[in-house]
Formats: sequence, C-alpha cells, structure tokens
Amino acid sequence: MFEVVKTIWLLLPAYTPNNFAVLFGGGTPIDLGKKFIDGKRILGDGTR
Repeated sequence: MFEVVKTIWLLLPAYTPNNFAVLFGGGTPIDLGKKFIDGKRILGDGTR
C-alpha cells in the first residue's frame, strides 16, 4: 500500500499543471504576448 501512495505522490507534480491550466484558464502567456520581427507571437497564440 505504501508503494502506491509513494508513486502517486511522486507523479502528482507531473499531472497537476495540465489540469490546473484547464480549470483556471489561461493567464499571462510565457512570452508575455511579445511579437517577433515578422509580427507573429514568439511562442505562438496557442491555437491550432
């Protein structure tokens, strides 16, 4: 039983960021919305 709890505890940081992003919405982009020379966002706008 202890091994299961330990495994969940170790994997928790890997699973939570993606879930929290969906639940709490976007927020400030990593590139702060800055644009490159060609006018496109440095890391993209996050849509397909």
